[in-house]
Amino acid sequence: MAYRWGEHVGELELAVEAETEEAAFGDAVRAFGELLADEDGAPGEPRHYALAVTGSDRAALLAALLDELIFLAETEGFVPQALDELRVGDGSLEATVSGHEGEPPHLVKAVTHHRLRFDPAPGGFTATVVLDV
Repeated sequence: MAYRWGEHVGELELAVEAETEEAAFGDAVRAFGELLADEDGAPGEPRHYALAVTGSDRAALLAALLDELIFLAETEGFVPQALDELRVGDGSLEATVSGHEGEPPHLVKAVTHHRLRFDPAPGGFTATVVLDV
């Protein structure tokens, strides 16, 4: 499992490589949480959120999941740390995400659908998500 960030003007690109579909979603959640983490402050109260999103394919489901996390960061100060439960069906995703209350920076505006991908690959899956910052 691995992920890396790439930078473009006004964008951050997250590329994930994982052995399983579930691990790819989990790595994306973990990477997003690391992006929002406040390095100077101690984590606040633990938080758990049950999320349900819809999308036309796995890539759209990943974008919708990250959009929900952007919303929670902005409105609740939620910093995600882990994807605890995941159920992916045709056109739907249900997840439980754990993390903590914090003061995440207002860095990410939205997930774009530019270069959005979620594909089977040798040894697992790859995903690419571009964030508007």
